[in-house]
Amino acid sequence: YARDYILGKIAMPSAADQEAEFNTWREREGALEGDEENIRFQADYLQDLINDTDYPMFDIEQVVQLFLEWEHNKHGDIMGFRNYPHRSALTGTMAPVHHTPWLEALDDSMECYLADKPIGDTAEIASVKRSLSHL
Repeated sequence: YARDYILGKIAMPSAADQEAEFNTWREREGALEGDEENIRFQADYLQDLINDTDYPMFDIEQVVQLFLEWEHNKHGDIMGFRNYPHRSALTGTMAPVHHTPWLEALDDSMECYLADKPIGDTAEIASVKRSLSHL
């Protein structure tokens, strides 16, 4: 929105119109109950901005579904929700499952992250965990 205003593509609404718009969104936000309503509220706000600009349209409902899936995973396992892959709403590509569960991924180097299997300290931790699993 700011970009289009700076480029002269849209005019800035009057202060009164801005305040009215702000109050409308704040009232709606104040009535939200729960995560799903908050996620849908954000999607509606994004749609409103896209309608006023030339930002390329994309499947906002699919993004909502991805956020809902992420949110449900987070409620189901606060320590493991990062281990679930998601499909890109723009490309349709499913993200791969990382080789190491998030809680055990102590090496945040690019080399370790992009590797096909655990390396370095991460591999050592996985090996110790496997050896202790029979106990």
